Amino acid sequence: MSHPGLSRFPQHIRHSATARTSRCGASLLYVVAAITLLAVLAAAIAVFSGASSQSQTSHAPSLAAYYLALAGLNHAATLSANDLEALLDAPGVTCALDTGHFTLEVLERNADGSFAVAATGTALPDSPRQSVCCLPGTVSDAGGYISFENDLEDFDLPVTSGTRNSNIVSVDLNNRVAVFGNNTQYAYGCLWYRGNRTWCESGKCLFGKGLRAYFRFSYAAVPPGLACGDGFTFAVINATENDASRSGGLVGMGELLGYAGPGSTADGRGLAPPKFAVEFDVYANQGTKNPNRVDSRADGQGGDHAALVFWGFEDDSGSCASSGHSYACAQDDNRHSRQGTENVGLGVSGDMPRNSLNRSGAGDYAAQSGRPDWLQSGAHAMRMEVDRADAPDILGDYAYSIRVWIDCSDCDDVMSAYTAGPPTLSRSFSLSRAQHERFERVLFGWTEATGAAVQQVGVSDFKLYFLE
Repeated sequence: MSHPGLSRFPQHIRHSATARTSRCGASLLYVVAAITLLAVLAAAIAVFSGASSQSQTSHAPSLAAYYLALAGLNHAATLSANDLEALLDAPGVTCALDTGHFTLEVLERNADGSFAVAATGTALPDSPRQSVCCLPGTVSDAGGYISFENDLEDFDLPVTSGTRNSNIVSVDLNNRVAVFGNNTQYAYGCLWYRGNRTWCESGKCLFGKGLRAYFRFSYAAVPPGLACGDGFTFAVINATENDASRSGGLVGMGELLGYAGPGSTADGRGLAPPKFAVEFDVYANQGTKNPNRVDSRADGQGGDHAALVFWGFEDDSGSCASSGHSYACAQDDNRHSRQGTENVGLGVSGDMPRNSLNRSGAGDYAAQSGRPDWLQSGAHAMRMEVDRADAPDILGDYAYSIRVWIDCSDCDDVMSAYTAGPPTLSRSFSLSRAQHERFERVLFGWTEATGAAVQQVGVSDFKLYFLE
């Protein structure tokens, strides 16, 4: 595709968190301001330069066309990924003023999810002094994803259970890998994204219509004489009541995986709900029903498992009860339901989603018969897709759907939905309007914890894309 007057200075455009709220109107204001400034400059030239001003001001239409094209690029930065995608096979969008117009065309979508665009500004159209300028550009954050390859530096401040345990979570910038556990006993930690890419501010990202995420992980062999445990989660938590300084966890209770428990939070709520995670649990805890006690997760029949977890029971007082035991509500956030005995977190419609059952076949819990150490063995790929409704149902609640694939093939393209096979884990649920609104922005990252057992888990090739 050819464009008249193609600039040799391509523009690289980044979305800001506020840019999405403005549309063509903001671009037109930009044009008005630019042309007004141009007129003032032209008048100044005429006053101070005398006869020479004629040659200078004769170039005003060309400069005006440049600013019109620049306004077109500015307009591109306000468009959503869906809007830009819709323009790929369209003739473009035109915004007009009395003195000219710009036309924005979307040329292609790049491999990294960004869009190649071209904005053509036309000043004084259909007149002897008509001038045209075209500027190419790349809208880098419209459809771009967050990744370890480009953004690992923004996962740079792990939250850990103390100075002594500060190495339980580390980031290897040279190899673009995050490492969890580092064979440290009795510790917990979290690693949250803290950057400003796409529609994120200090790690607090607009949830929009959901997300797609992918990463690879593998467990290293632990030192002789020690067991492997306890596991880790990939978590998405609301950013209304949480920030990147918070964690779950409790020293001595590795089964909380840094996701449940009070962590080091002043209010004792740990990672406040609403929230959800996929847990990779490699240490079975099948004992006591009291969530305050060690060995209280109600895991399945031993061996490694993966499961979807939410936040268990909730009470405004912060104190909950189950099976005759009172405990801090944060303690049961990754506790599984015992079939026929209790449904941890089950509430009325639009209230807390039930935590996963402790058996395979329920859709939200996965173990492998005959392979008790399947998560600890070899390298694994994980893909998560979350769909989030933007309108309430007839009851006023908002629908959510989570799907997780483990050991999927060719599933790292987060720009497109994955359809090659059924998910390993899945759950659909609804949240009340209040809970849904607390999910307007989210934080995402990993949590982990150890007890007497230790672990060293490497996470690599991470990508995450927010759906608009």
